[in-house]
Amino acid sequence: MTNSGDPGHALLAQLAHGLVRHGEEQTRRSLGDRSAYVGMSDIGKAIECLRAAVASKVAPHPPADPVSAYRQGDTVAVEGILRRELTLHRGHWFEAGIEAAFRANRTPLLPQVEIALDDGGVPIRAHLDFVLLRGGPKPAVRVLELKSMKRIPPSLYPAYEAQLYGQIGLLAKQWNRPVFSLRDEAGGIRFSGIGFHDLVRNSLGIELPEDPHLVDLQGWVLAVSMTEAKPFGPYLPDTTMLSLCRKTAKAIWQTAAEVRSGATKLDAVAICPGFHPLCDCCPFVEDCPKFRGLCVADPALDQDLDELATLKDQRSTLNDEIDEREERIRRFCHLSGNSAQWQKTALFRFRNARMPGRKTVDPNKLRSALELHLDDPTIDAVLSASTNIGADYERLTVSPVKAPQSLSA
Repeated sequence: MTNSGDPGHALLAQLAHGLVRHGEEQTRRSLGDRSAYVGMSDIGKAIECLRAAVASKVAPHPPADPVSAYRQGDTVAVEGILRRELTLHRGHWFEAGIEAAFRANRTPLLPQVEIALDDGGVPIRAHLDFVLLRGGPKPAVRVLELKSMKRIPPSLYPAYEAQLYGQIGLLAKQWNRPVFSLRDEAGGIRFSGIGFHDLVRNSLGIELPEDPHLVDLQGWVLAVSMTEAKPFGPYLPDTTMLSLCRKTAKAIWQTAAEVRSGATKLDAVAICPGFHPLCDCCPFVEDCPKFRGLCVADPALDQDLDELATLKDQRSTLNDEIDEREERIRRFCHLSGNSAQWQKTALFRFRNARMPGRKTVDPNKLRSALELHLDDPTIDAVLSASTNIGADYERLTVSPVKAPQSLSA
């Protein structure tokens, strides 16, 4: 690296470059050529935006190049690439830590079990993050999908649920068929082309029934942030959801073939309508037809938008710091034994009081209660008369034009 700028940026560029290379190698070892099959994450993505899933098969972006960006003096690009790579790798680092925790508990588990099959000409693969097992008279199997998040949402994205339904649905349906594989840490194949119960017996010595209906089979999504974890589930094998996943996989594969042959334009493929929070991190957002509009050549406007984005990032950082400080002082109040009383320092007085929860009306519960006394038309009239609708308002949505991994210029 030859750049006369801040040597600290050279260190960041070197770190970003290493993360990019490590990510490529890890993907190649564990997932292979992702353009050659439809994975469960592709299906989850297509549930919300078919174009993004198809684009990942026919027009994958080249790896980001932080070294080139650094040599050109583009420190913003280097920082953008590093931010994205840290986010992506956080999931892999969490995965290693979660596996270590389960193994410390002596929990029998299999990491990264692969299910690979041809479904009517559509190559499908499912990679199960963790399979936790229990043998004996009450055998149980838990499929655990790990999701790394900055903030854990109250409910899961439909894409994550579809991904897990596909995993447990295929596991149950393909239980005895020779479609399961297991690799070692270096990517070498330990077992391949065997049934699931044989895989478990050969790798862990645990006997499972040959009939999956005799096993307590559940799927869970474990959402993990830097400070908390939350399980979502249980999810059970569902034939309707598995059928939806298979149809979606077929749509991805066929549409990708049509785009490659020129029979269909990528811009003609269905997109996620309206605003979606995942659009900001989509690698194919730069040329998405949803965001094509009037091009404004105004450097001053660009500067305002850039400063607005910076201020919003600063606000987010400040909110995180405020939450952290408040939590620290709350812990002090609890540990002091005077959690509800006023306390004083030389400059401040403070108290940590428990406040009553907000009262809200659940429309579904209200309707159920009213059904005991009123008919449906009257209930509808009562609910309509007692519902307030706020005034229309304007919402400003700002996103960078370039996708994160194409920032290397």
